[in-house]
Amino acid sequence: MLGALATLVFAALCAFAGQAALSRWTASLDPAERVGIAGLLGLGTMGLLTLLVGLVPGGLTFGLVPILVLVLVGLIFALRKSALDDWKFRLPSSLWLLAPVGLGLIGLIALIAVLAPSTALDWDTIAYHLAVPKLWLGSGQVHYIRGMHQSNFPATMECLFAWGLKWGGQSGAKAFSLAVYAFGCSSMFGLARRWYGANAGWWAALAFAGIPVVAWEAGTGYVDMAHGLYACLAVVYAIEGFVRGDKRLLVLGGLALGFAMGTKYTGLQTLIALAFVVGTAGIVTHQWKAGVKAKVTVAVIAVLVACPWYIKTAVYTGNPVFPFFYSRLGGKDWDAWRTSVYTDEQKSFGVGTSLSSLGSAVLGLAYQPGRYTNPGQQEGKGFPTGALGFAAMLGGLAAALSGKLKREERMVLAVVGVGFLMWFFLSQQSRYLTALVVPLGLLGAGQVSRGWRGTVVGVACAVQLLVTLFVLNKFQTRMQLQVVSGKVGRDAYLARVLPFYPAAQAINAMPGEVKVALYDEVFGYYLDKPYFWANPGHSMLIPYEETDGGAEYAKAMGDLGFTHIYLSLATFDAETRERILQGEKIEQKGGPPEDLNLKWKYLLIDAMNKGDVRVVQAFRAGVLFEIVR
Repeated sequence: MLGALATLVFAALCAFAGQAALSRWTASLDPAERVGIAGLLGLGTMGLLTLLVGLVPGGLTFGLVPILVLVLVGLIFALRKSALDDWKFRLPSSLWLLAPVGLGLIGLIALIAVLAPSTALDWDTIAYHLAVPKLWLGSGQVHYIRGMHQSNFPATMECLFAWGLKWGGQSGAKAFSLAVYAFGCSSMFGLARRWYGANAGWWAALAFAGIPVVAWEAGTGYVDMAHGLYACLAVVYAIEGFVRGDKRLLVLGGLALGFAMGTKYTGLQTLIALAFVVGTAGIVTHQWKAGVKAKVTVAVIAVLVACPWYIKTAVYTGNPVFPFFYSRLGGKDWDAWRTSVYTDEQKSFGVGTSLSSLGSAVLGLAYQPGRYTNPGQQEGKGFPTGALGFAAMLGGLAAALSGKLKREERMVLAVVGVGFLMWFFLSQQSRYLTALVVPLGLLGAGQVSRGWRGTVVGVACAVQLLVTLFVLNKFQTRMQLQVVSGKVGRDAYLARVLPFYPAAQAINAMPGEVKVALYDEVFGYYLDKPYFWANPGHSMLIPYEETDGGAEYAKAMGDLGFTHIYLSLATFDAETRERILQGEKIEQKGGPPEDLNLKWKYLLIDAMNKGDVRVVQAFRAGVLFEIVR
């Protein structure tokens, strides 16, 4: 709890510092909007500074000191400018009081998730969003992690997670997401209040908080919520700045877009969609010079903010967007086969790219999220916490059909449309659309005072919030309360709900130098010993292509420094699983298969049959081998 509190205090200090730094550009904004944008850009700046400090050897050991000094200096200047005035909050009267209550309930559920240890439901958090900064902290600097290509992604939020891990463990890291949620509610409220009036502000905040993936990610280590906010604000401020000729808003749009690009590669899609829409609008309205000026201003600022991430990745891998576009840009430790594996995984989401599936793709995001989020997306088993819900999309539809949209609103809708088409043809992962559904919620809030459409949108927001609360309570909160309340101990809780955890405890307790190769297991966050994702689709370190037998395979693994191998048995049939657990020989016909996804299993079983690896401990979900030297 103290770690989470420390993170929230740090986030508030970043917001104060952001207010001081941005006061020149935010003067025309709503007070709540100023707090929200200052907090989001302040956190983004701290993440970027962490990268620059962390690239220095030992930077993550001493780097927090200059960052804290910078934040405190910003706080001093902010307080001198009476920044606290923007933080004053007045509760609404009558039924509108239910709005902050709803936002608070989502925040409370998120806080419970922050305090509870993450499980497989929180997949990417413990696969790499927290695992990568934990490995960086272990070495004292930001570095290339071979075999975990995600370490090359833009990682503004992961850099913040590193500090949270340092002072507060897992809860300290995930609390940054809770802070982003709070700043997001404030920015959406203030922006809608400035555009549409006070009541619309509450609906915009509720529409944002009620998006299932937003409410869920507020208590996790995922980064799509932060990315969606940066992208939304980038689009809104860039378009508003273009339409009104306001350079201050263009600067804010460029900064927000830079952090969108510095949080996820999909920020590049926002850049493309925004440039296309602004450029087209400039030509259609005979303002092409203004359109070019707006595009260049926003793009230059965004590239300057985001380029350290892409330069780092280019230096480490030879490809600034590794592992994407390998056929064009290449990349270290990668090849065409691994590209196909990664591409197939990205293409496994959704309903395909046939134009006849376009309608079901839109509707499925709201009511059938299983095909749009992992795991088990091919069978529609993905968790409903990854859904986008119906309220924000309905709000966007109501706005589009109203016939009363301002020019800025029409352009925002156009960016959403272009972005959706890119999503449809690239990868239909629901979380990638957070950047588009957040502005739809904003536009929907503008309809609340416009007749029957407003009533429909308002009711939809309220119902969506209730549905989201129900879904989160059913799938995670009731279970998490057991450990947060102390009814169940942390270790007992994790051992019950995370199959790999008992093995991780056993490996951590092993004496001496231990380095583990993980097969079909990615939750290495819970390991304190060195580990490596050993499946051939992750890297080219292990020479599967040149290895033809178990003895040769075991020697190669030993030469690479591995002492143990952990094998998840989830993909084996019951008979084979039992024989492996007992250490019995398993008959294999023929030689090693050509398909590397099958060959590694052949090599490991052959090594087991010949005694080159031996079972040292069996677990409920897997088995630990020792490499015989």
